[in-house]
Amino acid sequence: MKETKIILNDKKEKIFVECYVPKTIKQTIVFCHGITGCRKGRTMNDSYFCEIANELEKLGNKVVLFDFSGHGESGGKDFDVTLSKSTSELEKVFNQEVVDKNKVSFLTFSYGSAVLCNFLNQNKNIIPQNIVMFSPCLYPLKSCFLNKKSIFGKDILQGYADEKTLKKGYTVVGAKNFRFGFKMIDECKNFSPTYLKRFAKNLLVLSGEDDVILETKYNDKFCEKYNIKNIYLKASHSLFEEIKKATKLAIEQLNR
Repeated sequence: MKETKIILNDKKEKIFVECYVPKTIKQTIVFCHGITGCRKGRTMNDSYFCEIANELEKLGNKVVLFDFSGHGESGGKDFDVTLSKSTSELEKVFNQEVVDKNKVSFLTFSYGSAVLCNFLNQNKNIIPQNIVMFSPCLYPLKSCFLNKKSIFGKDILQGYADEKTLKKGYTVVGAKNFRFGFKMIDECKNFSPTYLKRFAKNLLVLSGEDDVILETKYNDKFCEKYNIKNIYLKASHSLFEEIKKATKLAIEQLNR
């Protein structure tokens, strides 16, 4: 059964939540999407994360999808998106939708992985059963936001170097005309994914061989250091080209 609802973030902006609820709940799986994306995938015209949620529901999982503020069907401005704001929104959704905090797993994509790490680091009593990360943005500044090799980072660096744009507080990135706020850069300066090592045995990373959004060498080093399983697919950042294989691997991990 699919349910939709609206909750409010700290700024009283609407956060759109979509839940897939079986008759008997084995565990709850919470999904965090990437920056410029939404709960459905790359755009609101996609459906592949909803399809994954459908499959997981059939296996007895409650699946919670939601749009961060500034994305999808949620309220708020795109240039107001920051790591702390997204983390707070995840916490509100989590507290409302997860009844048994001991039976919870997470599926994240790109920026959503950094949000989850921040959330878990702030809520050390939460121990996920499993975590799956699609193309995780574990080093936001080094691998993406301020990386000249990233097609996303190129736009940000250009705007960050322009005095007029810097005063405005944001720059436009990507084909989606997403307005990236420079407040995000300041917040990410102190971000570290190290806390995730605590969950290394229950964490699966899926990466794309043709990722032009992230420079994946930073994730590779992290996964190697903490013995985290990191599987590469013949796909881009979204893994869309291999989404069936990614879905299969994700479901296997989340239902162990």
